[in-house]
Amino acid sequence: MQQGNRKGRSLIEGVLMFFISYVLFNLDLFTIFYVTPLLLYSINNGKRKAELLIAIDMLFIVVTDILMIDGSISTKLGFAFLLIDLYIPLSLSAAGIVWLRTGGERRLLRRLLMVLLPSIILIVPCALFILSDRALSDAVYNAYGDAFAAVLGPMMGVLIPGIDMKVFTDLILTTVMSLLFPVLLCGICATCFTYESALHSRESDWEESVMRFSYPQDAIWGFIASWALVLILRFVSAPLLLEIAVMNVAFVWTVFYAIQGFTVVFARIRRRHRTVKSMTVLIVVVAISLLIPGINFIVLLGIPLLGVLETFFDLKKIGVGYEDHS
Repeated sequence: MQQGNRKGRSLIEGVLMFFISYVLFNLDLFTIFYVTPLLLYSINNGKRKAELLIAIDMLFIVVTDILMIDGSISTKLGFAFLLIDLYIPLSLSAAGIVWLRTGGERRLLRRLLMVLLPSIILIVPCALFILSDRALSDAVYNAYGDAFAAVLGPMMGVLIPGIDMKVFTDLILTTVMSLLFPVLLCGICATCFTYESALHSRESDWEESVMRFSYPQDAIWGFIASWALVLILRFVSAPLLLEIAVMNVAFVWTVFYAIQGFTVVFARIRRRHRTVKSMTVLIVVVAISLLIPGINFIVLLGIPLLGVLETFFDLKKIGVGYEDHS
């Protein structure tokens, strides 16, 4: 009887988490967090059931997306749009499964790279399919350019009279592609941190471990080298795709050090308010970054900078040697 009750509760919780996940997926601003409830499901029901739920959710998204596109999937352009639409949910679902399977990995930097690896692998066949046909790639590019122009054109025409919308849409599309992996990584980090905070919520030393977190000092060379390459490409002619790839790498390293910068902020706050939780601080930081113009720029620039400076200085000033959790 008790086993039947547990299975019933597990099924009900799975359906609820599935529903919440699908709602988040359809709220554009929260799409990158849609795997969060599926990871939380594993806390009470085990990792295998959570992985199965993630797979079912992803299959449901694929099927509904195909049905929405309908007959246009039979054309190369329709299939290209399907690949683009499914890239982010496929990447996030794979990242969630990898995070569950790498629970024994103690070095966070390596674990984050492993979690990001499926996104890198998935983009290769998508890019090859679209870029191998010049007419197809031009059609995709023009379709998104026209969409941006239709949405932003009237507003930009008022703000900047005489603006060349072709140049503006090219800039927007290049920026979006340059930030693809960093944005994915931000969603993955927020999702995984929410899961880990819930998983370790009853452990007395969880908040202290967040405060003590730091990368190995040698990791800073990845950040320095990536941004040095960005600077070099400002003065050297290079293919656009190479520039986009380098920008993605540089901003991914920036997100890595934003994680360390967040621990600096949390450690300083925790020193004064011992009851404050890291999850609370994260929510406040994310809210400021998304909702308060002007200040959000300072936060988005300042937190990674704090993370970089922490490599060279003891910004946390907690008076103890840091344990290497990276």
